Amino acid sequence: MLLGGLLITGAVALTAFNLWSEYNAGMRAEAIVQLLPDSAPQSEEQPPAADPDEPMPVMDIDGSGYIGKLYVDDLGLELPVRAELDYKGLLSAPCRYKGSVYTDDIIIAAHNYRTHFGYIHRLTQGSPVSFVDVNGNRFDYVLDKIETIDGRNIEQMESGDWDLSLFTCNYRGNARITLRCSRVKQ
Repeated sequence: MLLGGLLITGAVALTAFNLWSEYNAGMRAEAIVQLLPDSAPQSEEQPPAADPDEPMPVMDIDGSGYIGKLYVDDLGLELPVRAELDYKGLLSAPCRYKGSVYTDDIIIAAHNYRTHFGYIHRLTQGSPVSFVDVNGNRFDYVLDKIETIDGRNIEQMESGDWDLSLFTCNYRGNARITLRCSRVKQ
């Protein structure tokens, strides 16, 4: 009986910790996104082309670099995107895994927190996604495909000719739910 009580107490404590971590991640992301610039007014022109050899511009906020904001309207998400992927960074915001919006090959990773990418599996083909860089340039995308990739298969994650990929772990942590998006050409 005592062992059962300890196990239940441990499970409750772990659940509470996970919910607290998720809440804090959402609050940090919300605070950071307010510091990033909004989109420049829409025009008929495409965002300016950038030299593929040039890195995306980065804005420093509290010692961390951010490349812009990600919008997933169907989920009500507006999230900052960190310039570099690291585990600590993922605790507060999605991170660029690799690539650039300027070269149409950006991959963004996030935790499966409800306040981050936890519900991306609910999106459907044709769902809109947007990215605004720190200079206010807006890039619009449409969801083409949702894939479930083995968590160790990095080659498959990076394969394909996708303009934008978003991924997160499934709840078991053994696979990656991956959204493949194409840029909307205006």
